[in-house]
Amino acid sequence: MDIFFITGASSGIGEAIAELLLENNNNIVIGIARSRTIQHDRYQHHYIDLSQPWTEKIFKPNSFNANKIVLINNAGSIGPIKPLSLYEKEEILENYFLNISAPSILCNQFISCFEKSKSERIVLNISSGAGKHPIHSWSTYCASKAALDMLSQVLKLEYPEFKIYSLAPGIVDTAMQEKIREADKTDFPDVDRFISYKEDGELASAETVAQKYVDFLNNYSKYNDTLYSLRDL
Repeated sequence: MDIFFITGASSGIGEAIAELLLENNNNIVIGIARSRTIQHDRYQHHYIDLSQPWTEKIFKPNSFNANKIVLINNAGSIGPIKPLSLYEKEEILENYFLNISAPSILCNQFISCFEKSKSERIVLNISSGAGKHPIHSWSTYCASKAALDMLSQVLKLEYPEFKIYSLAPGIVDTAMQEKIREADKTDFPDVDRFISYKEDGELASAETVAQKYVDFLNNYSKYNDTLYSLRDL
C-alpha cells in the first residue's frame, strides 16, 4: 500500500492529483484542506485551514504498513496582486503562512514522524517559476516560492534518506489564473500578458499537469536533483 498526503486536495492541481492516485487500488489518499470535494472509500480528509496555525495531528507513525509514504505540499495562494506597500499586514502574514510556513511545518512533522520508518519516504513540494523570476505585484508569492525551493534543497542535505523535490507545474488553468486575469491593471501592469495566455490556449489543464506529477512520482528514482520544472521533463 502507498500513502499520499496532499494539501489543497479540494480543487485545482491537488484535487486532480488525488483523483488520479485513487484510480490505483494500491493507493490511499489523505487530503488536507478547508473543504472536501472527493468521496471515495480510499480517501480520508483533514479539514484544516493551512493559512492559520492548526493543532490537529496529521501523521501517525503506526497507522499504515506502507511501501511508500508521500507528502505533496500543493496548497498555496498568489495572495494580493498589488505592490507591497498596498498590502495590509494581515495579508502578508497569511500569504506567507500558507505558502511557506505551513509546508515547512508539515515537512517538520512528516520527517519527525517517519524518520525511522522502513517505507520509501518522499516530499514533493509544488513550486513555481515565480520563485525564480520576479513578477510585478507578486512579492509575497514570488518570495515564498523561492523559499520553498531553498527549503527543499536544505532538507535534501539534512535528510538524505528522504526523497525531496520541488517541482514547478508551469502555467495551469486554475482558479489562481482567473484571479490573475481579474487583477486591476493599475496594480498589476502585466495583466494583459496573462489574459493572452488564456486566449491563446497556452494554459495547461489541471488534469494534464496532475498526470505529469503522478508520472514523476511513479518514476522518482530517475530524478536525483531537487529542483525541477514539468516543462523540462
